[in-house]
Amino acid sequence: MVLGAGLAGLGFARHCPGARVFEAEAAPGGYARSHEFAGAWFDQGAHICHSQDEDWLSLVCAAGPLHEMPKSVVLNHKAGHWFAYPVQNHLADLPPDQRDAALKDFLSAQEQYRGREPLNYEEWCRFQYGDYLLENFYRLYTAKYWHVPMAELATDWLGGRLLPSQVENILAGAKGHQEEMQAVFRTFRYPRQGGFEALIAPLYREADIRLNRRAVAVDAARRRVTFQDGAVEEYDALVSTIPLPALAGMIPDAPADVREAAGRLRALQHYCVNFVVDRENLSAANWFYVYDPDIAVSRVSFPFSLSGERNGRTAIQAEIFVPGDARPDETALREQAVADLGRLLKFSASEVAAAEICAYPMSYVVSDLARAAAVRHVRDWLRGRGIETAGLFGNWEYVWSDRAFAGGRALAEAKGREAGSS
Repeated sequence: MVLGAGLAGLGFARHCPGARVFEAEAAPGGYARSHEFAGAWFDQGAHICHSQDEDWLSLVCAAGPLHEMPKSVVLNHKAGHWFAYPVQNHLADLPPDQRDAALKDFLSAQEQYRGREPLNYEEWCRFQYGDYLLENFYRLYTAKYWHVPMAELATDWLGGRLLPSQVENILAGAKGHQEEMQAVFRTFRYPRQGGFEALIAPLYREADIRLNRRAVAVDAARRRVTFQDGAVEEYDALVSTIPLPALAGMIPDAPADVREAAGRLRALQHYCVNFVVDRENLSAANWFYVYDPDIAVSRVSFPFSLSGERNGRTAIQAEIFVPGDARPDETALREQAVADLGRLLKFSASEVAAAEICAYPMSYVVSDLARAAAVRHVRDWLRGRGIETAGLFGNWEYVWSDRAFAGGRALAEAKGREAGSS
């Protein structure tokens, strides 16, 4: 039995014959779902396919026509200035005084911190890029995105996202424009219709998925799961992709230390303001990041740019992240996001055809310094009760779509080998 029909659950089910997948929502896909609004498709936050995993690509490329981008355009905005992503590789885009200060501190950091291992994300940025970029860019973005002090964040989530410094690239980028070759999402694929979910639709096939079945209690001793509708299902083996804190709370005999460890796990809330403007070509970017502390929006993407659609309009998704216990005024959040982007992208309120705000109460997990030990403690106890976990929320780790699917697949293959050797 699998709890959750997100990518990890689907990865397991497709490689474990006979697996039953129970999904709480009315549709599979988890965080990779999309929906249509005002004639445009919007995802649950920016999603693209930049994977190099051949197994994954062989599945998703069968989904239908894809828009293939040989070179992505990713920008940053701060205080009225636009500059290329990532900032450290494009210092020439900054005003001369900022460029010189950033370059001076970068070179100093290369000497001062050579060979030192960072203890947290703050030290990682300081050792890599120097104090100027740390204080004027990375600390600002961390505060508005993660809502956790940099010194409290670990570095285990960075792989492939923030790139370690390469001196030659940074020096060249300080002298003049350089084509971005380092970013992992320099090239990408995206469905021409149906949003990112269309890419993963083939994964639903051949999987036994039971929708609208929300688990509320797990009896690990009797190998039973009780669902919200009162039904009880028995299992031989259980794989869960639902959030670890929720799973621990469903098991009545979970000891206090396990519940306490699960309670230390943090995740962000995620708001997407989706809207359509009756004008085309508002930005050359596929997406951009906003460093301004007085603007709540952190990341902005353009669904028509991702899909390659040209129709005289611009679809915009503005993402806002808040702490898990925050309760913002959603109407005010939507209106402010549209107004802020109107100033940045030079469109008027009268040109906005329609706007909505979508709330996702649990989004990216926070990789703070307590996460790894707490996750290990909870998962070890669950494994001792015959329960395996997988995926973004099941393993409480910050992973891309293809890695979530691959994690479920690897778990199924490992279970298959165990069964074959027993």
